[in-house]
Amino acid sequence: MKQKIMMLMTAFILTCSISFANGNSDEIPSSISSNFSRHFAQAKNVNWEKMENYYKASFELNSTVLFAFYGNDNHFIGIAHNLTSDKLPLMLQTDLKINYPGYWITELFEYSVNHMPGYSVTLENADQKITLKSDNLSRWDVSAKIKKS
Repeated sequence: MKQKIMMLMTAFILTCSISFANGNSDEIPSSISSNFSRHFAQAKNVNWEKMENYYKASFELNSTVLFAFYGNDNHFIGIAHNLTSDKLPLMLQTDLKINYPGYWITELFEYSVNHMPGYSVTLENADQKITLKSDNLSRWDVSAKIKKS
């Protein structure tokens, strides 16, 4: 379970930082696109990306941009969407304000794997970039720290 959550979170972070140059729906196996169509029949503006170990569909549903992830073996991994900080659970908002003053949010999204929610946030200041995740909805765990040069 945690491995799937980490895979989804890592997938989303990686896809946010690369271009859409790999997005070619001709490369998506028909079994995966059929599975996607069953899950998200009303999806619009679907764009696919093939990553090393999974496929990512970016699409609109009910005026919301969503990201669905499928494994190479056609299984549905999970779904994610961007989020504004005021939509975070209160405990997570408070934890950010108390423990990370002087940082700004550069990425924030909510994800769901096996119907279990989670959040990921990337914070930056002049010196470093920190990625945090929360699966318990009450506190953040550091998943990556990068010093800026």
